[in-house]
Amino acid sequence: MFQAGIPNYRSSDPYYYQYFVCHMCKRKMKVKRSKSLSPEPSSSNEYKRPRIANSGDSDNDYLECRLLNLSDDVLLNIMKFLHPQDLMALSLCCQRLEQVTRDRTLWSNCVDFRTAPTLLEDLEKYVKFFRPMTTRLRIRGNLQSNKHRGLSQSFFSAIRATCQLKELTMEEYDIDADKIQITDFPKMIEKLSLKGCRMHHLQTDKSYFFRMDFHMPNLTCLILSKCNWFYPHSLMVISKMVKLKELRLDSCYRLGECVAYASLATRFGFKSLEILDLRDTGLGDSEICCFSSTKTLTHLYLECPRSPRPVYCYEHEPRPYRPPQQHSTDPRLRVFEDQNILELLIDERRIVPYFDFERCLVSDRAICALGSYVCDRTILNNIQDMIFVEVDRRVVNNPNLKELVVRNYPRVTNQSLVHLAANAPSLEYLDVTGTTVTREGVEMFKSQKPGVTILSSFDET
Repeated sequence: MFQAGIPNYRSSDPYYYQYFVCHMCKRKMKVKRSKSLSPEPSSSNEYKRPRIANSGDSDNDYLECRLLNLSDDVLLNIMKFLHPQDLMALSLCCQRLEQVTRDRTLWSNCVDFRTAPTLLEDLEKYVKFFRPMTTRLRIRGNLQSNKHRGLSQSFFSAIRATCQLKELTMEEYDIDADKIQITDFPKMIEKLSLKGCRMHHLQTDKSYFFRMDFHMPNLTCLILSKCNWFYPHSLMVISKMVKLKELRLDSCYRLGECVAYASLATRFGFKSLEILDLRDTGLGDSEICCFSSTKTLTHLYLECPRSPRPVYCYEHEPRPYRPPQQHSTDPRLRVFEDQNILELLIDERRIVPYFDFERCLVSDRAICALGSYVCDRTILNNIQDMIFVEVDRRVVNNPNLKELVVRNYPRVTNQSLVHLAANAPSLEYLDVTGTTVTREGVEMFKSQKPGVTILSSFDET
């Protein structure tokens, strides 16, 4: 039997069921509309929570989707956007997430923990996630916090046994020189950064980088920014690195008055050096002129320190100082392994370097030594007030110098601009902000070197 109001079609008619379903749906919609017109009670749904559909309803399955319902591939794609600290937190949730966070694709290339200071205890836990494919490791501590202890020997042993690191960046950590030597670092690294690290218990007669050239033969980049413990005599050891191309010593306040070390280092070493950062240091004309003999140099950064800054070095345990040699009459001077005296005044536990601030100012003398043509004349004979000289041979210093920054040096004048315009054929970028160059000198340089980008104090308008 068929309901009233519905035409009597045969069940074999293909349009019968379609008409029947549409007709019943319209009747249900009419009933709902009629109910919606009735007034609702005062305790309406205003303060009621919405009703959740039954879990058995196939149309509402998407409401039950959770994190663990996702496949491992989807979870991996999500975890690629997380920091290592977040991956560590996820691994502690359940066994499945712990297995997924150990996937080698998450730890294959660069592992950067610098988003937040990392404790030594956490670093030792993170080591279990590292893989042989982990090539770059970047960590950051906090020297202002008492919770952050120095790096341990076990941590270095673990990363040497687990990873094949090519880059190791450690910032703002305490390093005990008695427990951790330079030979404890990974051997095959190509980039090492100790930016802002604090060194304790340094030996007085031996550089911390002793035999570094044998231990790290592939090192191409060394960053020692804000390392107040760096002494000038370490330049001799670093200059022996055959493949070293980038050296950053900015804000190393003890680096000053080191003409002897700079002269020997640049004469016999630094054969591949291209980038040199000496900003905010106490170096003067004599030291910069020594670096002008490095023919591979392409980038040089110089900036005058704001003021002569005393360096304070407090050690956890005071170490006895080596007595001076016989040629030294001042018992306060420290002598190193090469029998040279470091110009330091030692007052109890406070170490204050003394130097003349005027000697730390770079002038036109140092800039004119960069990219200059030096005459090499040979006298052949001298007969009766007549001098026979061989034809001049020109030797070019720094022929590949491309970028030069000389900031806040009042003794740098237009003479440096004239020299660079004539004798720096490869120069592409020049910054003379804060110097005493004039607007006319800058315009002259631009007219002679239109392809060079020059920054000066006159551009800040």
